[in-house]
Amino acid sequence: MNNPMNWALNLFRAFGIQVRVHILFFIVTLGLFLRQISLPGNLVWWGDVFLFTVVLLFVIILLHEFGHCFGGRGVGGEAEEILIWPLGGLAFVSVPKDWKSHTFTAFAGPLVNIVICFITAVIISASGFVPTLNPFADPYKCEMTNFRDHRTYTSEYGVRVYLPNTNTEAPAVEFRSKLGNEAALNEAIVKSGLDRALAPSSIVWLNRTFWLSWVLLLFNLLPVYPLDGGQMLQGLLWSRVGYYRGTRIAVIFGFVCAVGVLIASIAANESLLLGLGMFLLFSCMMKLRELESEESPFGSEYNLGRYDDDDLPAKPKRVGFLRRWRNARAARKLQRHAEELRQDEDRMDHILEKIAQLGKASLTDDERKFMERVSARYRKK
Repeated sequence: MNNPMNWALNLFRAFGIQVRVHILFFIVTLGLFLRQISLPGNLVWWGDVFLFTVVLLFVIILLHEFGHCFGGRGVGGEAEEILIWPLGGLAFVSVPKDWKSHTFTAFAGPLVNIVICFITAVIISASGFVPTLNPFADPYKCEMTNFRDHRTYTSEYGVRVYLPNTNTEAPAVEFRSKLGNEAALNEAIVKSGLDRALAPSSIVWLNRTFWLSWVLLLFNLLPVYPLDGGQMLQGLLWSRVGYYRGTRIAVIFGFVCAVGVLIASIAANESLLLGLGMFLLFSCMMKLRELESEESPFGSEYNLGRYDDDDLPAKPKRVGFLRRWRNARAARKLQRHAEELRQDEDRMDHILEKIAQLGKASLTDDERKFMERVSARYRKK
């Protein structure tokens, strides 16, 4: 109970990685859920809010952290645990102590978001829509342009009406008062002789998935320590000026950004932004302390430990696929040979026992040939 990072529940284990969820994740997501559904004039169904702010967010963050784990394993490291908590996730990965491994592991998480965005964007585009790229857009209204009829479509929580068979938009002010009643809204639009641009539900949720993964990608690529962008900046500086100086520069820059986030959170009266600023500030302070000690009490997202550039061990050379296949084939061949030798020895023991009991004349032709072959083999040794 003394360490707040241990206030987590074991969720499941996959690919040898333990996935845990911090209890604060449930508290914060519940708060976001209640804030959204209690907004004045909120028309979004609570089920959609839950699916978006809890389920979809959790899945994308989890996939992002698995990206870090597999990235770390790809460079010869080890991945042990993923912790999902209110401000995202933490992948506890130990990687070889060189800047390339560190940078690739940091980039592997955003790479998952890129893959998610690419897959969803392809499906959305194949349906004739352009995915929402504006990170400040309303994900519930979900406005998307259709490049076939050049209309802007929305989910059921938005209203876009057009003159029939045209892309000329008509004023929708008179219909917005009926937005909470879908049947009355559609009836009023039909009576007015206009067309409502309503996107299919499947495309709406694909666009929400794209948008959320896109926003998380942009956020994580910010060059602010300990975000992925800050970790990548640390790696690049490490390659130029060494581990100690590179890390110190990246952390100090992150420290300045954290102060800016805190100021912005106070000005905007935004509690979640305040928590983010405090987390960034605390992480930077702990990393600076880690540079002067042997071990950090909080640690960064990747457990690199403390070391000087002159003490860096040489990174073991990775064995290629062809070499691994040849080594495995040679190992199987040696195993088969050893098994054959064992069988020959067992048979030879049986033949010698037979000679001792019945004499050499009792041997069959096959047994004589086998005995001569084995004896010749031993003479060659």
